[in-house]
Amino acid sequence: MKDVRAQRITKYVKKALAQVESRRTHRAISFAIVVLLAYVTSAQCAALELYEIGDIGTASAGQAALAEDAATAAQNPAGMTLLDRSQLMTAPGALLPSTNFDVAPQTTTKGGGGGNAGVFFPIGSFFYVRKLSERLRFGVAVFSDYGLGGDYGKTWVGRYYITEASLITGKVNPSLAYDVNDWLSVGAGFSFGVGRFTFQSKINNLGPNDGGLALESWDEAFGAKVGILLRPISKLRIGLTYQSPEDYKFGFRPHVTGLGPLLGHIRERIAGVKVNVPLTEPQQVMLSGLYEVLPNWSLMSDVGWQNWSAFAEFPVGISAKNQRTITANLHFSDTCHIAIGQQFRLGEKWLWSAGFAYDSSPVSTTNRNAVLPLDRQLRYGTGIQYEINHDITAGAAWELMNAGPGPYSNTRGPLAGTLQGHYSSNYLNFVALNVIWKF
Repeated sequence: MKDVRAQRITKYVKKALAQVESRRTHRAISFAIVVLLAYVTSAQCAALELYEIGDIGTASAGQAALAEDAATAAQNPAGMTLLDRSQLMTAPGALLPSTNFDVAPQTTTKGGGGGNAGVFFPIGSFFYVRKLSERLRFGVAVFSDYGLGGDYGKTWVGRYYITEASLITGKVNPSLAYDVNDWLSVGAGFSFGVGRFTFQSKINNLGPNDGGLALESWDEAFGAKVGILLRPISKLRIGLTYQSPEDYKFGFRPHVTGLGPLLGHIRERIAGVKVNVPLTEPQQVMLSGLYEVLPNWSLMSDVGWQNWSAFAEFPVGISAKNQRTITANLHFSDTCHIAIGQQFRLGEKWLWSAGFAYDSSPVSTTNRNAVLPLDRQLRYGTGIQYEINHDITAGAAWELMNAGPGPYSNTRGPLAGTLQGHYSSNYLNFVALNVIWKF
């Protein structure tokens, strides 16, 4: 009888210990996932819609109505019908950012401001339009209109939020356009995009040395763009385009290094875990107009909308022993775009362009974070083109984008602490050349 009782007690104790261990394991896994999600949720919004396609001299004002070169294959495919010959255009250039963070006194982590966090990016695009008949055109555009990058270094005060992140995308967009009649053209195309997303940050070990977290993933996305071009009178053009959303679904296997003894169990608990994070280029509508005031002077404008609010909430998938999905909220808002520009012909050979554009902020001050410190955006552009001969035109352009002071205040528990401040400079300089060959 005593042996039976002892066996029962031993079995009960083992079961109780197993339950305790199970709860500990569950808490450890939950803690690891919470830590991981804190970084991945921030990383999700590291992207910026870029209008800088082709000649950037007008700050992209009138983009859906200009239809003056092969770049219209990307901006408004319907505009290809206005090109009287087949055309090839290339626009190489560079993105030169200046992003400097000023630390506010409320920041609880020791470190510096990170210096210039902007990352040099080569940019470039290629456009080809083929005249198939008097009414039909075929075009192909190769370009990037979505992405951004930043590198704050490993000793800045926000290193437990981010040290480095980038999203680089490339897109191929074939399209067709048809000239319905003297006042209406229509066009449509689809796009195939490839994106590479990287993210790095430090992890507070509560000791002299920090740990590290790194994420990297590639994915592809498909989308479509349709447009119309109206010519109600000879001096006026009106363009309207719709771009569908393009969904990237990045899958990460977190790479964690250098964790101290207090956090070492995190590496064990997330081993083999895969985090699936969607990142979407939003749908947008653009309405543009161009009016020929004088034979050598034209004015142009834009009004646009981007549907960022549709992605305010997004599911983060955790693939481990048990598949689970957690919904994160970035509190995005829809944005509006307004632009105005002009082109003035200086004699027969020279064309001068200038423009200004405004984009509202996709996120409020209370919801802004260090990964994408965008405020409202102001764009100033100018450019010059020279007609070398009847077939070849060359030009250069510059655009400054002021992304605003971007103030924010983030608190992410005792490990990451509080990060607060604003940007004394938050500028993106775009410089580009363009060459057009007509044949």
